[in-house]
Amino acid sequence: MFEIKHRDAMGRIGIIEVKGKKLETPLILPVINPKLQSISVGGIERIGFKGIITNSYIIYKNEDLRELAVERGIHKMLGFDGLIMTDSGAYQLFEYGRVSVGAREIVEFQNSIGSDIGVMLDIPTPPDASYEKAEEDLNETLKRARESAEIKRKMLLAGAIQGSTHLKLREKSAKEISKLGFDVFAIGGVVPLMESYRFSELVRIIMHSKKFLPLNKPVHLFGCGHPMLFALAIASGCDIFDSAAYSLYARDDRYITAEGTLRLQDIYEFPCSCEVCSTHEPREILSVDKKKREILLAKHNLYAMLQEIKRVKQSIYEGSLWELVEKRARNHPCVLSALRTVLEYDLEKFDPVTKNSAFFYSGPESLRRPEVLRHLKRLNEIKFRAEKLVLLPEAEKPYAKTYDIESSEEYHVCIASPVFGIIPLEIEEVYPLIQHEAPAPEKAQLEFMKFWVKKYSKSFERIFVHKSLKFLKIKGEVFEDLDVFRQEKNIKIKMQAIADYQFGSGAGEVLFEDVRAEIARTGRIRRIYSGDILLATLRAQDGFLILTPQGAKKLLKLPYPKNRVAVNKDAEEFVKEGKSVFAKFVLECDPEIRPYQEVVVVNEKDEFLATGTAILNAQEMQAFKKGIAVRVRHH
Repeated sequence: MFEIKHRDAMGRIGIIEVKGKKLETPLILPVINPKLQSISVGGIERIGFKGIITNSYIIYKNEDLRELAVERGIHKMLGFDGLIMTDSGAYQLFEYGRVSVGAREIVEFQNSIGSDIGVMLDIPTPPDASYEKAEEDLNETLKRARESAEIKRKMLLAGAIQGSTHLKLREKSAKEISKLGFDVFAIGGVVPLMESYRFSELVRIIMHSKKFLPLNKPVHLFGCGHPMLFALAIASGCDIFDSAAYSLYARDDRYITAEGTLRLQDIYEFPCSCEVCSTHEPREILSVDKKKREILLAKHNLYAMLQEIKRVKQSIYEGSLWELVEKRARNHPCVLSALRTVLEYDLEKFDPVTKNSAFFYSGPESLRRPEVLRHLKRLNEIKFRAEKLVLLPEAEKPYAKTYDIESSEEYHVCIASPVFGIIPLEIEEVYPLIQHEAPAPEKAQLEFMKFWVKKYSKSFERIFVHKSLKFLKIKGEVFEDLDVFRQEKNIKIKMQAIADYQFGSGAGEVLFEDVRAEIARTGRIRRIYSGDILLATLRAQDGFLILTPQGAKKLLKLPYPKNRVAVNKDAEEFVKEGKSVFAKFVLECDPEIRPYQEVVVVNEKDEFLATGTAILNAQEMQAFKKGIAVRVRHH
C-alpha cells in the first residue's frame, strides 16, 4: 500500500494506496470538525486537497451524526470522495481526561462508517510528564494497540507512538507497535511541543521513533500543520500531516506563511498571490465582519499549507530538500536549532548519492550534511600510489583544468576545500565535489578545512603546500610554481580512484587493470575500454561510472556482497529481459547500497543478470514489498 517514487534526505515522494485511491505523499490532511466548520469540505477540495481528517469520536457521540454516518458512510456524509482519515478521540482524552468509548469499539466504528484510514485510541501523554506516568500511559496504549490490531477491517489502521518526551519510551513504543501489523504509524503527543516552539525535542522524538519503525510504512506526524515545519519534518522522515491550525489561526486573525505567522493588523501588503490575497487588500479583510474574515483567512491559510507541501515535493524531485530546509531554518531560531539537532543523526544511508541539483552551502550546518560526511568516509576507500601530497587552494571549477595539472604516480594533487575538507583531483568530477557553490569561506569552514587537511596529510611522506595555504599550518614544503609537479596524464590512476570511491576499496584494480579512454571534445573522459571491450561510461552530469555488462562482470570479482542485489528465481527471467527489479523479489543485498547508487543485479548463485540504479537503500530493499528496488539499465 506504499511505495517510494522520489527521495531526498529522509524525505520521500511516495504513493499510498487504499480502497482504490492513490495519493501522493508528503500529504497534508486538513482537520474537519463534523459539527462546526468555517470552510465547506467542497471548498477545501476545490483548493486542491486530496484528503481530509475528521474526528470519529465526535460523530460517535452525536446521535444524529452517528446514524447518518452509519447509514450513508463517512464519504457521503461529508460530501468528499477523496481520502478520509478518522481520529479516535485521543485529542478529547488529552484535553478532558476521559472519553466514553472503548478502544475496540471506536476502531470498529471507524471501519463501519467507511473510513479509509482509522486510528487506534491511544493515550497521549503531555511533554515533561514523569517517566512513571509516561510509562504507565504507554503500557495502556500498547494494550489497546494489540486489541485494535486484531480487528478485521477494510480500512488501513494507524498505530500511535507515545512516550512523552522520554526517548527510551518512544523507542519502546515504536518497537512494540511495529510488531503488530499496523498500516500507518502516527507520532502523537507532540502538539504542545510545536505550540511552545520546542522543535529540537520534536525532532529527537521523530528520529528515535523512526529508528524502530518499518521503513515500508508511512509515518504520520499528528497535529503538524504549520508550513514553517514541513520541510524539516519531511527531511526527518515524516510522510503525512494533519492540522486544524488553518482554522484556529483564522479565528485569531492570524495569517500563515512558510516563514512564520503574521497578525492581520500588522500586514501592509499580502506576501502571497492566492485566490484570497490577489483579490483582497489587508485593510479590506480587516474591515469585514468576523465570520467572513475567518473564512477568508482560513482559505489563505489552506493555500499556504498546500503551497509549501508542493514546494517540498518539488525540492525532493530536484534533490534540493536540504537547501530548502536550511532556508526555512533561517526564518526562526527554533527551527535552526532543530535543523542542527537532526544533523546529529545518521541520515547518510537514506540520502541519494547523486541529485539533479548542485550542492549549495548556506551556513555551518551545510558542513554536516550527508553528502559531506559520505565524501569524507569514502575517501578511505581509495588506494593511492603516490607518496607525495600536493595541496592547492580553491579555484575555478573544474580544478584540474584551471591549474592544468592532474595527479600522477609520484604526486597526489588535492584541493583544500572549505566545503568538503579535501578533494583529490582524481575524483573531482564525482557529485557533488565540483557540483557545489559556496560564498567566501567563513571561520567555521576554515576550521573544518584545517582539521580534515591535517588528518588527510598524515598518510603521506612528503607534503607540498601552496603558499596561499600557509594559514593551515600544515607541516610541509611551501611552493608557488606548479611546473615541478606536472607529469604525463595517467588515466588509469584517475579511473581506479573513481571506481574505489564509487564502488569501494579494490574496485579500481578489479575494473581497470589496463585501460584506454575515449575523450570528448570538452576534454573529459567519456568511455573507458580494456582493449576493444567497453567497460564503462563516465556520466557527464555527476561523474559516476555507468558499467556495461562486461564491466559489471569484472566488478563481481569483489568479495560478496559488494554492490550486489540478489533476486530470487521468480524474478530472474524478467531481469534478464531488462525489467525493473521489484522489492518483493530481492533476496539480499550489499548493506552499503544507497539510493540512486549504481549496482549489479545477480541471481542466487551470484551470476550476473543486469546493472541498474538502486531506488531504495539496502535496508528498504529488504523491507518493502511494493515498488521498484532497482531500475535496470543493462542486461
